[in-house]
Amino acid sequence: MRYLEEQQEWDNVVLRVARPDARLLSVSANSSDCRVYRTGSAVYKMRRVTPASCHMRLNWFEDEFLLLKQLASIPGIPTTRNYRRFENWEVIEMDPLPQLRGYDPTFGRPTEALRDFLAVLRLTLKMNRLGCSHGDLHAANVGRNVENGLSAFDFDQALRAHPIRCMLRDFCGSVAGTTPSKVSLLDRARDVRGIGLIPRAIGALGRAAVTAAAALYRGPVRTRGPAISTLTERATLQNDPALVTLAHAWELAAGSNASSPGIQLAYYSLDVGGINFPGERPWIQRWNSLKTKVDFNGKRFLELGCNVGLLSIHARLKGASKAVAVDLDPDILKAAASAAKGFGTEVQFRQLDLNSIDQSDLDPDQFDLVSALSVMHWVTHKERAWSFLSRFRELLYEGHESEDEAEALMKKAGFTRVIRLGVTERNRQIFLAQRTEK
Repeated sequence: MRYLEEQQEWDNVVLRVARPDARLLSVSANSSDCRVYRTGSAVYKMRRVTPASCHMRLNWFEDEFLLLKQLASIPGIPTTRNYRRFENWEVIEMDPLPQLRGYDPTFGRPTEALRDFLAVLRLTLKMNRLGCSHGDLHAANVGRNVENGLSAFDFDQALRAHPIRCMLRDFCGSVAGTTPSKVSLLDRARDVRGIGLIPRAIGALGRAAVTAAAALYRGPVRTRGPAISTLTERATLQNDPALVTLAHAWELAAGSNASSPGIQLAYYSLDVGGINFPGERPWIQRWNSLKTKVDFNGKRFLELGCNVGLLSIHARLKGASKAVAVDLDPDILKAAASAAKGFGTEVQFRQLDLNSIDQSDLDPDQFDLVSALSVMHWVTHKERAWSFLSRFRELLYEGHESEDEAEALMKKAGFTRVIRLGVTERNRQIFLAQRTEK
């Protein structure tokens, strides 16, 4: 399995086309081989061309580049500089746009939500008039930005067509002869306070009509399109036992209770060997905040709330002499053990309840570094848990509280040096806290 080589290739290509200070902005939910980086003066959308990175995408980056050129006259559309294709890589270089302000239309004043929706509507109509349908008008892709203007990103679902067909696709989600959009204006309108009730009612009536028509029609049930292969079947085609083992790990993780309730999906997504191991959040975006800023080499590492164990696995790959990972869920621990085997690393996994953890379970003197990333929120006896964490030399911490509150908690626990490492895919700060003396 070429996982480490694949990650090194990414680092080399980023240095080749951007600058050493390039910052990872985002990673695609569908493939971690599609990423966006930013320097002080440019944005680079990059893709390693693999079956996984091309899956569910209408356009090559070359098509996206040419389409953006067509839309260059519209404020809020990225201004492209150049397109490069070399070996199995594609890169679009663009001028930076102000980031979206992250406004959630389900909260706040209805008038503000409506104004935001109408702004997106006007921008969409401008694109439609030029023969472009965006096709993915999700709030994370199109909306008002921090400068109170408009920004539109992510044109991998866009297509060119007659303006009327573009308008129908972006408004309703589908039109005969074109690929359906992922998120339409009607989809966005359902969540907007003040007007959302109307499209939700229309949608409910439409579903009821379809159900009634299906009940009247008693013909044979037909399926359309090919059957979707399982993750294990795709991994088996690569003739690499390690990939098959990883596929087994991800299938176990999807069936556990360690992810969001009711979601049959692993928590982290990752691309290895051209295969996307799907999850709720991209692992690479989390690891990118840590790999160059935390020294794991030679250290004994303890991971609290390990989920599928990727942090402990990567700590070992970065030279940690020992890794112990704990979690409460027995099924996720089986998945984590399978993942460690797939990556060829040795990690000790233990089932422990963080509400009752103490030195008799795990001796802090046996470790150099402990992590508590997004786990303290779920711990009932927080003072007891913080008392346990205070006995370690170094702590990797991510919490649900504000950054200042988190820093105060670490200093109260006796950590004299607190370093902010960066924001994760959860939009929360990760800290490295250290004690000058034990």
